[in-house]
Amino acid sequence: IMKIKNGCVGFHVAFVVPNSDTERMESFLKTHEEFMRETHHIDGDVEPVILCYAVLKSPELNNPLDPTSGETGNTLYGITEIYNGPEGAGAHMQLGQEREAMFSELVSLTNEYCVCGILGAPVIRAMN
Repeated sequence: IMKIKNGCVGFHVAFVVPNSDTERMESFLKTHEEFMRETHHIDGDVEPVILCYAVLKSPELNNPLDPTSGETGNTLYGITEIYNGPEGAGAHMQLGQEREAMFSELVSLTNEYCVCGILGAPVIRAMN
């Protein structure tokens, strides 16, 4: 059963990272996943309950619709998280900010490489 429905609250952040800096991003993502596993729940009613946590990675193509167009020298990353509502999203943000080194690195990566940040926004279309 899909638990994501209209009204859930989520985050989606997209990054364009030069290939020379992907190790930095990978290091952050490892730390972030460990944080998520240590502090979030996948069921129950103790927030934050995470309904979706997904990280995507792909080379950036010169033409995203043409796989033969060649690569730009950048790597694309997308992080998507969905919570039941604002309580879960807020609990996530509070817990994240308590991990000062991780949060500081997120802010730094965001300032340098973020091309899209949808933060604490409602889900407006879902299969459920």
